Amino acid sequence: MSTAAPPQPPPRFERRLFDLIEAVSRAEREGRTTGTFSRALAERIVAEFGSRLKIIAAADLRPSGGRYLPEFTVGGDGAGDGAGWWAAADGALTARALQRRLAGQLWWIRRGVRHDGSGGLQWFDLILIPIGRDLSHVLGLVTASLAGEEGRERESEFEVMGRLIRLFVDRHHQRARLQEIFTLARQQQLSLLPPAPPAFPGYRIAALSIPAEEVGGDYYQTFALRYSLFGFAIADAKGKGFEAAMQVTGLHAALRVVNESPFKLGHKMGLVNRAMAQQTEFRNLISIFFGEIDSQGRLIYVNGSHPPPLLVRAQGIEELTAGGRFLGLDPTAEYRFGIAELHSGDVLAAYTDGWTELFNDRGEEFGAHRLRTLLAPMHGADPEAVVAAIQAAADAFRGDAPFTDDRTLFVLRKD
Repeated sequence: MSTAAPPQPPPRFERRLFDLIEAVSRAEREGRTTGTFSRALAERIVAEFGSRLKIIAAADLRPSGGRYLPEFTVGGDGAGDGAGWWAAADGALTARALQRRLAGQLWWIRRGVRHDGSGGLQWFDLILIPIGRDLSHVLGLVTASLAGEEGRERESEFEVMGRLIRLFVDRHHQRARLQEIFTLARQQQLSLLPPAPPAFPGYRIAALSIPAEEVGGDYYQTFALRYSLFGFAIADAKGKGFEAAMQVTGLHAALRVVNESPFKLGHKMGLVNRAMAQQTEFRNLISIFFGEIDSQGRLIYVNGSHPPPLLVRAQGIEELTAGGRFLGLDPTAEYRFGIAELHSGDVLAAYTDGWTELFNDRGEEFGAHRLRTLLAPMHGADPEAVVAAIQAAADAFRGDAPFTDDRTLFVLRKD
């Protein structure tokens, strides 16, 4: 004889339960809960579904001394704080037995638990739902017996609860793992940036990098060179977040290698471009400006589709545009170099497009023209002051509007 399938809970129940768990999960992420996720969940479930599911008591159960003991209890209607009900369930809560039952499962029902209280002998069932994958937290729910047709309806709703809680537990685990990955990636990315503005005779340097997310695709670096005074690079891996950060890591490694070579700058960029074009999993386009400068102020540079750095002279502003294509677009691309002579007081401001493509709450773009206007009177200015002025102007323009792209500045002045 076939067994009838359990009745399906109405969609509205599933929706309400999902919204409840989502609200508890969000409050925990935002630090608005007074206790643990499982405690807040137990309180909300009893408050909103206690009558419907005939929940007598709920608890946040944790392993301790070979058993699962209630860390927190809450009672349903007429059950006080619910603490007394867990003594009757004690035999079902040995750590070894419970972990064996719950390992890899959505939930487990311990049926036919007896409670001899002031109201006489009562039978109830115990619903146990893992909150953590490691079973460090278990949500325990005491409910009236699930026997009979009405009990089967409640059992199907408890099953939905177990599935939804597992969904949120898995999401939390994934968020925690991603956070761990992003933290490591952020540490790696910070290790690529100079810890302080480097010192080279005859020049002053300042820089600022602000990712839109925990990690980003902007990059800058300086390199001491054997055949010139120093080199510097500013780059922008298109995209955001983890993938862009991985592109930047590969770029940094490639630049370190080619800067140990005696090749001319255009050939160096060709080698870096081929290296970036050969990447597969995280391949993307990178704009870059790379320059090599000597003690006399002679700057040899390559611009690979990067926003042209602005060279502020006493007579006006020049844009440094000579170069070639994005890195990673065409492995056979060639790069021509440009030359600029820096004189005393000249200021070079290199930036990524996160500054010029910044929008305010009226939908207006900050734009390269505002940046040029801001820099025009800054011949001879201290690089730290230039960086501070650009950041202040951009933030004032943006107002309360969020910024959605990474922002990096690299400013140097010839003394």
